[in-house]
Amino acid sequence: MKKLNIIMTGGTSGFGAVTSKELMTTLGTKMILGNRKSQIQGAMHIPLNLESLDNVRLFAAEVVKYIKSEKIHILICNAGMNHPDINSRTVDGFESTFAVNHLAHFYLLKLLMPYLDTNARIIMTTSGTHNPDENALSAPPVHANAIWLAHPEKDTTLDVKMTINAQRAYAASKLCTILTIRQLANSKEAKQNNWQCIAYDPGPTPGTGLLQKGTIFMRIAWQVFTIPFLRKRILPKSNSIKDAGLSLASLALGKVKVPEGKVYVALRAGKLTFPAPSKLAQDNSLMVALWEQSEQLLQDAKFT
Repeated sequence: MKKLNIIMTGGTSGFGAVTSKELMTTLGTKMILGNRKSQIQGAMHIPLNLESLDNVRLFAAEVVKYIKSEKIHILICNAGMNHPDINSRTVDGFESTFAVNHLAHFYLLKLLMPYLDTNARIIMTTSGTHNPDENALSAPPVHANAIWLAHPEKDTTLDVKMTINAQRAYAASKLCTILTIRQLANSKEAKQNNWQCIAYDPGPTPGTGLLQKGTIFMRIAWQVFTIPFLRKRILPKSNSIKDAGLSLASLALGKVKVPEGKVYVALRAGKLTFPAPSKLAQDNSLMVALWEQSEQLLQDAKFT
């Protein structure tokens, strides 16, 4: 069996911890987890703060040093956050939800692309909130303009309600994930090296740390919905932490046959599905523009 070098963010809590533990049962796996605090036994841990692009750069350098002359077989960008407002800024001056969910992972991807193996799998975690047709009880995104998302004070589409803006910011960051994966899949590098690029939507998964920065009511409700009876009754399309984590592991190991031409994989009621993403996520002009704008943000911040 081929030994695997796996790099993962968001692999020490929530369904990500289920994923990393499952992946480490594969014989010969070298699991490298980027994290700030908690640890998973048996994995190599390298400090990673996604609210700092310089820290992302240092993390990538440590990964390259650790794998030496070997290649990366699986890259999973799963970490995320959901701020209750759009006022928080990273050390680089970017809105935090966008910076962590999209820009930091975009930068990490760019740094590690030269070290990805032939037939590598790149998986980024997205969300059904990107799609207004999902009726996710959350405001959907109205655009994927990276400049506006990074600097909300420039955004001419802001709502008068801060809660709406926060919901849009999160949903837009997850829209950016799908657009990034689509552009990556269309890239010369991906085609030449037969990379499999997947945007994984775990569906509503109560009990994860996603709302740890949310209001007290939001945090309590998120935990209450972990009770199976309530979760299935109130959120029929939702999933358990275990199902979400094991499904991500199955995708990472290539145990799931993704239909040709598909990059968006959504877990609904414990079953992996392959629906079309939102209309905005299918917009090729947005796809190209987001990549270019993200590169411009990195260049302006002197991270190239």
